[in-house]
Amino acid sequence: MRLHVTKIRFLCLALAALFLLSSCANPSANTPIATEQTATQETQLASNLPETSHENVTLDGMVYSRPDIDGMSRAIDALQSDIDANKPAEELMQSYQTLQEQYNHADSMLSLIYLRYAFDVTNSSNREEYASLQSDLSELDSQMQRVSESLFGLSDEVKNLAIQTLGEGFVNAVIDNNQSIDPSVQGLEDQESQLTLEYDNLTATFTYEDNGTDWTYQAIQNDMSLSNEEYYRLNDAYINALNQEAGKIFQKQIAIRTEIAKDLKYSDYATYCYNNFGRDYSPTDARALHAAVKKYISPIFIDANEEIDTSDLDATTFDEKAFFDALPASAEAFSPALSKVVSYMLQNQLYDVSDSDVKMDAGFTTYISDYHAPFIFSIWTGSADNIATMLHELGHYTNYYYNPDVGDSTGENLDLAEVDSQALVLLMFDEYENFYGKLADEARSAMLIDAMFSLLSGCMEDEFQQDVYETPDMTLDEMNALYKKLAVEYGLDEVYGYQGTEWVQIPHTFQMPFYYISYAVSMVPALELLELWQSDKDAAQTAYFNIMMRTKYAKIDDVLSQNGLTNVFSEDTIAGIADILNTFFKG
Repeated sequence: MRLHVTKIRFLCLALAALFLLSSCANPSANTPIATEQTATQETQLASNLPETSHENVTLDGMVYSRPDIDGMSRAIDALQSDIDANKPAEELMQSYQTLQEQYNHADSMLSLIYLRYAFDVTNSSNREEYASLQSDLSELDSQMQRVSESLFGLSDEVKNLAIQTLGEGFVNAVIDNNQSIDPSVQGLEDQESQLTLEYDNLTATFTYEDNGTDWTYQAIQNDMSLSNEEYYRLNDAYINALNQEAGKIFQKQIAIRTEIAKDLKYSDYATYCYNNFGRDYSPTDARALHAAVKKYISPIFIDANEEIDTSDLDATTFDEKAFFDALPASAEAFSPALSKVVSYMLQNQLYDVSDSDVKMDAGFTTYISDYHAPFIFSIWTGSADNIATMLHELGHYTNYYYNPDVGDSTGENLDLAEVDSQALVLLMFDEYENFYGKLADEARSAMLIDAMFSLLSGCMEDEFQQDVYETPDMTLDEMNALYKKLAVEYGLDEVYGYQGTEWVQIPHTFQMPFYYISYAVSMVPALELLELWQSDKDAAQTAYFNIMMRTKYAKIDDVLSQNGLTNVFSEDTIAGIADILNTFFKG
């Protein structure tokens, strides 16, 4: 199961959630990118996107059934016996493909039960079923890895047939992922998963008692009768109280995760996570990006927040129905390819933005591969950020619609997946009048401030986690002091004010450690695409869809360079991004 997860930014006045993420797939849906293609060579126009078949089904029409994990395990053992007996290559490959189909179904069921769990994190039945299936599939992953290695290493004939059938990227990924997994790690992973579920439940139900009143976070944000002084007092007290409880969970996670990395022979947990995400850059590369973003982006961010007034946007309530009524025409204006996706989503109600006391405090896009159906999970509160959230998730949704990547040993590049979403929010600038009305210009400015926030917070959260996992015995007070120090270095403290306890409100830190850097990495090409859009919309749209239709196991630097974009980790690139932002804000 792959999820594209919510990114959350914390303002002094309110919590604004920008929801980002998910991925899964059918290898036949992938379309190769021309080797020498640039953004101005329109060899892959939006109108040439592949025709795809999507079942008309609502979420209520999707049926969850417990996958036959024991049967799959027996089938893996049987395949291994056939490999040992040197059965014919075609017979072995047929059995392997059948296994892959069964695994894809199990992965689809994992996505569906996670979705049901997310709608009510207090439902113990769905929570336990999700945890159990996740654990079972984790064990099955190890078995699949071992039998895949055995199969592809049997002979050149089998390996070549596998490449013809499954693709060279898939076969190479399996061979490269040759870590032998210690059986003890499964127990550690189960403990980690339980702690993550504990965090989910805590954040969904946590209240702060003040003078006889139990306050939820949302209640504090929505109570307009509070004076500024009273709001800040309650807001800070709530976060500090949550920090004490969530911090205990995180410290347990750190110990378990550090042990997992050690058992798997990794130098540190950050390197393990970066490798597990399939990134083609290292934590050290990310540290270089941290430094460049602090140097070039932080000063512009501080100045923009001082000079740009978005108070009208922040004070305006935006109607959910008005947004979804305007979306089809705006999607058609952007591209017929996007229009097709929106029509499918709305027709089948494959999204949910309802608010609920028990709904997971997150947002994501997931893919139910059995039905070839993406689904957006979010919450609509009426803030301007809800519009950005939906546009962002629509980028992920569109990728799932045209080019999903699902199943065992999937090849999704998370950073490129976030380009799908973050770029769409910016490339839809021309349609903002339909969503924000007379506040469209203010919304465009706010969106670029949010883009800078993505760069800054993406780096800051990654640096925080790298530092914490390098010193796994760090106390909670030391973590809070580190977070405050980093907020000052990145300029976020000067703009919003930080106590240092706010990190516990970043779900990724608990749910998907070291994911957050992808928001920073992906925002760089997204801003370059926006600059290209100003001069050549067709070229920008072509580059955008080319990136979306990337091949499996594509590397970010290769895909960006093929589309005329620059290396994210070059200091010159970040200096160029600063020039783009300065041009917008200062002319």
